[in-house]
Parts: sequence; structure tokens; C-alpha cells
Amino acid sequence: MRNRIKEFFTISSFSRRVGIAFTSIILILLFSGVTSLFELDRVSHDTEEILVASKKNVDLAGDMITALNTQNEIMILMAVEGEPIGYHREICETSMSDLLAACTTAKEVVQRTDNPQSADSLLIHTNNINELARSYINGNVTASVIAALQIDSLSKFSSHTWYTENYQKEYMNVSRHIIKYMSGSQNTLGPEVNRLSHSARRAVTPVFISLVVMLVIVVMFYFLFKVYFVKPVLRINRSLGNFLTYRMPFDNSIACRDEIRTLRERINNLTTKNR
Repeated sequence: MRNRIKEFFTISSFSRRVGIAFTSIILILLFSGVTSLFELDRVSHDTEEILVASKKNVDLAGDMITALNTQNEIMILMAVEGEPIGYHREICETSMSDLLAACTTAKEVVQRTDNPQSADSLLIHTNNINELARSYINGNVTASVIAALQIDSLSKFSSHTWYTENYQKEYMNVSRHIIKYMSGSQNTLGPEVNRLSHSARRAVTPVFISLVVMLVIVVMFYFLFKVYFVKPVLRINRSLGNFLTYRMPFDNSIACRDEIRTLRERINNLTTKNR
């Protein structure tokens, strides 16, 4: 039973050895290639997701800054420069709506990260500054200024004072929290980038392993080819040349295997008959 199992796993043909060696190399190349393509596809997909997320965060931050600056410019024109409210009302309301929409979207994006609380303060201060702007365009600030003057004709409270002490402070708070959102969103990409780096290494690893294995197979195949094929053929050729030239007996003791041994025996039989 042992001998049968041994014979089953024994390759008794040199051509079969060559075929198995080249087949092994092809299979290793196919396996490493398919694995690497699969991992590279994952890396490409993850990279695309990271770039899309980063672009979305940058676009949201840009929308918030644009809306906030537009609102602030309108408030300066109305509260500081004293331009009519009605002329700027539509622009102010649009910027308020855009700012709130961008902040709400940013909060929804942050909810899917490891730090969902980072956009809460931004949304709170956004609502605060919108309430201040709404209070001004509805005339509440102007009414407060008039009431203050009626109580005290020397009162220094004005729309300019209201802007400096209330609106401008909240504007700075919102700006600071937008910057925090931008830096926080970039920090959340750190783990994703690390995971992408590991995926890239996994994509390269099969190729590296396959190259090492193929190098070992090629070296082994070279020595086997040299020992079992090249050297015996050279000795058989030299011995046959001596027989044809000098009628020296053919050397039948040349160590060889498989098809080369069959060739040696047939040449030996042929030379024996022709002595």
C-alpha cells in the first residue's frame, strides 16, 4: 500500500516534470494576479470613497463660509452703513437659509463618523446668528434703539453697537466652528487612509510571494534540468562520439533517469550490435 501511494505521487517522466513546473508557475501567476486585481479594485473603491467624502466636506465648508460671509456683508450694510432693510431682505434670508442647510447637511455627514458631536456646536451657533439676523430684518433691533432713545436721549445703544456687541461675536463663533468642522472632518479621514495603506500592502503581498516562489521554482528547475538532462546528454553525446570515432565501447554507466535513461539504453543496444 505504501509503495502504491509512493508510485502515485512519484513523477517518472521528465516531460511531466517540465509540464508540472511550468503549470505551477502559470497557476501561481494567475492566483497572484487575480488576488492583486481584487485587492487593487478594493483600494480603488476605497480611494474613491475617501476622495468623494473629502470633497463633500470641503464643499460643505465652502458653502457655509460663503453663506456666512454674504450674510455678514448684508448685516454690515444694514446695521453699520444704515442702508434700507427691504432692499437687502431677500439676500439676507437666502444666505440664512443656505447657511442653515449647509450646517444641517454637515451634521448629517458627521453623524456617520466616530465623532458625531463635532457639528452640534456649529448648528447651535448657526441658529443663534440666524436668529440675530432675523431679529434685525424684522425691525426688532431698530425698535429697541428707538425705545432706548425715548428712555434716555443720551443712550449710546445703536444698530452699530448691536452689530459689534452681538452679531459680530456670533459671526466669529460660527467662523471658528466652521474651521473646527473642516479640521475635524480631515482628521476622521486618518483611519480610512491607514486602512487604505494596509489594503495597498495586501494587494502587493501576493505578487511579492508569487515572485519569490517562482524564483525558487526556476532555480530548482535549473538545477534539475542541468543534473538530469544537460549533463547526461553531454556525456551520452561524448561517449557516442568516441564510439563512432575510435570504436570505444559506449559508456552504459552514465547516471540518468526517465527518457534520458531510455535513450542511453537504446544507444547502448545499438552500439553493441554494431561492434
